[in-house]
Amino acid sequence: MNLIGRWIADKSDTLTISELGNVLLEFDEDGSLAYVIRLEDREQIIKLQYRIDGDVIVTDQPSAPRVERTAFSLSDDEVLTLSFGGVPYQFIRGKTSE
Repeated sequence: MNLIGRWIADKSDTLTISELGNVLLEFDEDGSLAYVIRLEDREQIIKLQYRIDGDVIVTDQPSAPRVERTAFSLSDDEVLTLSFGGVPYQFIRGKTSE
């Protein structure tokens, strides 16, 4: 199970798009995670640190320390599902240029 790389909110998942918007997640090998909210005229980037604990992504934001735990699954066709508060949101693997 490899989360390294870019994951884009699945535009075919209306719940994800309506609740989260045009979001990009970028997991790096060094444990850093960029949560990018892509707006029409700019991007808002939240920098986090992450680690995997079984089927949970554990994140912490160094600028405002607080640990968050998010259940996740990764399907064989590389759809990443994150469960925020029990609600599933879907992301698809993106290209490095997206």
